[in-house]
Amino acid sequence: MTTSSGTAARDSSLLNELAALASGLCQDARVNLEIGLGWSWDPARRVLTVDRAELQRRGVSYCAGVIAHEVGHVLISRYLSFSVDFPSQRAGFTVLNGVEDPRVERWITGRFPGALPWLEAGRGEAHPSVVASSAFMSFCFECAAEGERHFEPTDAMLPQGVRSALDATRDVRKRYVQTTPPTDLRADDAGLHTAYMSEVHPNLTHTSWPPPRREQAVRLSAWQAFRLAAEEILPVAQSLYVTDTNRLARHLQRNPEAAQRARAQLGRGGAWSELEGALRRGATDNQGERPAGEAARELAQALLDDALGGRAHRPLIASDAGVFTREDMKAGTPAATAMPVLRLPESTAPYDVAYRQVAAQVEDLVRHLDEVLRPRKRLTRRSGYASGQRLDLRRVMAWEADPKQWNRIWSRTTIPERREVAVGLLVDLSGSMSGAPARHALLGTVLLAETLHRLQVPFAIDGFQDVLIPFHDFDDPLDAHVRQRIAEMPKEVDGSRQGGHNSPGHNDDGPCLMEFAEKVSGQAATDRVLLVLSDGEPAGRRSNSQDLRNAVRVLSEPAAGLRLIGLGLGPGTEHVRSFYPEHEANVPLEELASRIGALLERVLIG
Repeated sequence: MTTSSGTAARDSSLLNELAALASGLCQDARVNLEIGLGWSWDPARRVLTVDRAELQRRGVSYCAGVIAHEVGHVLISRYLSFSVDFPSQRAGFTVLNGVEDPRVERWITGRFPGALPWLEAGRGEAHPSVVASSAFMSFCFECAAEGERHFEPTDAMLPQGVRSALDATRDVRKRYVQTTPPTDLRADDAGLHTAYMSEVHPNLTHTSWPPPRREQAVRLSAWQAFRLAAEEILPVAQSLYVTDTNRLARHLQRNPEAAQRARAQLGRGGAWSELEGALRRGATDNQGERPAGEAARELAQALLDDALGGRAHRPLIASDAGVFTREDMKAGTPAATAMPVLRLPESTAPYDVAYRQVAAQVEDLVRHLDEVLRPRKRLTRRSGYASGQRLDLRRVMAWEADPKQWNRIWSRTTIPERREVAVGLLVDLSGSMSGAPARHALLGTVLLAETLHRLQVPFAIDGFQDVLIPFHDFDDPLDAHVRQRIAEMPKEVDGSRQGGHNSPGHNDDGPCLMEFAEKVSGQAATDRVLLVLSDGEPAGRRSNSQDLRNAVRVLSEPAAGLRLIGLGLGPGTEHVRSFYPEHEANVPLEELASRIGALLERVLIG
């Protein structure tokens, strides 16, 4: 009988062996490994959890192949950054992931040739040939599976429409796979920035500043591949999707009981079996009969999309975030084998919901501010060493006058240290923030907290009403408890937070700002930034507008050692202009990351 301590020791040994094997991959993507129940990805901590049972049963090499595949998605998959012209966004992204998987594996084995045997260890298991009643889903499965077979058609009995779609797109799918960035992401291309700004930047789904050249190369190749898919693959897939949807809609309209069962299964994990049964029973529908009504078509599309959410292949790690888990499900046909499937759990926790909305901006902001927080000059020369590459002539002259200086006459080229920065965020939680402003404030807070946490920049977050309401101090970890506290910010605005302060009738901006500034000023840093996020005029229990003006005037003086910025999130926040010399007003949520990034960049480097 194996003891729990023996199991833990074995887990630790296997994980250490896996981490050693995949260390280069994980360092490249800044990913950490843990062992647990099922495969999962925590984008906030950037932790990939390895399934304990699969690690014990299949071994280290197989799991290293999974890691190699997912790290490839981290490093080069960017199709979520572009707008998909498809009847359903979820279905469109399912097609793109089907053609993306072989592209990722081709690139990752070029960058890490040693990963090829690991990927070969799982061939045929991650993407088996599956015959599904949904022609669209069969097409998506085969796009991924053919990549593992070097684009050889399957021997499985596929419907003629699916086989014809695969034949029609095979050549362009091969070109898609070959459209990758250089395996050496440090390689420089003189025309890269011009191409990025003209081709990629205008087509991003959210506004962003130009990223580092490495990321520009990744996005440029992703955009070029995306265009191939949009022009020659998605239209073929769309024809299958529309055929499935129409066939299913006619069946649901003709069978009210089936429609009622379908509605009951939506969001409950049973959509796949209901979809399979409905499509099989609807296979003999008269294609020439009157088209189904709008309600039946909407239900059919919702049923198909819900089935895709729990059935179709998607990356465990997506570059634009999302928390994915892995489970085994049956394909629903007699000939099918069990296959590992990745799905997005519908977490309704307030913090998780907020994080998913800003995750893409977090990724962009982390990349950008990492460059800002380092001095622009990558290498610098410092003097005062006993040995080095070059003599410092001024110190040589000093040595001639004082021989004791002999061990300080050499200079060395060194990598500069990061800037020492501390950031404080003060959030208005008065009643005027109720509704959309409170939701936006939560999103902005999550964005800033996750970004600074990733960058290892000390930060503090307080709310205020008539007093300060602490949520995260400079020495606190950003753990589950702190995230839960942050998620309760809107409840303070409504006066309903359990154990909270709950005095939304007041906003004493001036005295609260002065008290919070003391906390930020006490940090040992070269740059101290204080952001005030608010939407209304002061209406305090113990202060008025003039108190806020006085506080801003004092804290804006050089002696205060702070950079004070007023941030008005959402429409109707022009008031910040009249109080804060440095400000951003009426900031749309979709521009929050770029505005905060630009503000911090202006503060830190001018």
